[in-house]
Amino acid sequence: MNLFEKIKAGDIRSIARLITQVERRDPEAIKAIKEIYPHCGNAHLIGITGPPGVGKSCLVSELAGKFRAKNRTVGILAVDPSSPFSGGALLGDRARMFELAGDKDVFIRSLASRGASGGLSAAVNDAADILDMFGKDIVLIETVGVGQGEVDIARLAHTVLLVLMPGYGDALQAMKAGIMEIADLLIVNKADLSGADEAVAELSTVQGFQGMREGQDKWVAPIIKSSTLDGEGIEDIAGAVLKHFEYVKEQGLLRKKNRDRRTNQFLDIFTQRIRDEFMKLVKTDAGIQRWFDKIGDLELDPYSASEQVIELLRKAREQERESRKKLRNEYVLRSETTYR
Repeated sequence: MNLFEKIKAGDIRSIARLITQVERRDPEAIKAIKEIYPHCGNAHLIGITGPPGVGKSCLVSELAGKFRAKNRTVGILAVDPSSPFSGGALLGDRARMFELAGDKDVFIRSLASRGASGGLSAAVNDAADILDMFGKDIVLIETVGVGQGEVDIARLAHTVLLVLMPGYGDALQAMKAGIMEIADLLIVNKADLSGADEAVAELSTVQGFQGMREGQDKWVAPIIKSSTLDGEGIEDIAGAVLKHFEYVKEQGLLRKKNRDRRTNQFLDIFTQRIRDEFMKLVKTDAGIQRWFDKIGDLELDPYSASEQVIELLRKAREQERESRKKLRNEYVLRSETTYR
């Protein structure tokens, strides 16, 4: 029984093993992902993002408990800061969510961000697919929390929660041009602290300005106060998340979200593969090395060099098309001659 078959049979150890291999970009993992891919598309992917220190991990834990109470199976992917030395996650997955560890219908995994600019690990898409295929109804994806770069989560998740806390008024002004637009739910966490109502009022103001600027009818992100200390607002958040997913499906947006996600996933993988293959050539091809020397010596600018590469690819594609056309014509000609 191969890794794919073991996962399909519900072997949790195989899931953990495959996610580890995915992080390492092991060829065997890629082979398994290819088998998994056609079986995906059933899970509700939920992104939880926001600045560090707002209590995202505790909120994820509480939400997972609420979804389990609604008889949903849950997967949690916590993207942690990477160690600058080992590249591994600095924070352990169960250190913050130990209450869920005993539930066989909850799978928790930390993923190292490895310097990903959008606050997401490069392996998150694959890990989400693995949990999707494993049968998880809901996959909660908690991002590192590095600020405006977190918009990458919107390319992956069906529903995005932006988590803030009282006292982040100045940060809101800095973030509203980017990260605010991705939120399907706005959460003011740690509502037991003073200033929670003021934070809600400020969010409402920013949200109103955005609505005027965009000038279109769409889902209006609810603003919910929450506290993981006393459970305030957690049930409301869980309900709003499920309501948003129903809205997405009713409006016919689910297929578009999924297609956009897969397109972006393809472009990310394609770009990385092209870069990797090109860097291999750099080490062995003297002509390409001279090309890099010209760029380094300011004899050739990077834009012109990029244009030359694109032109080479375009010409290669045209030659391939011409070759195929020529083969088709020859085949048709032979067929007509045979029938005569």
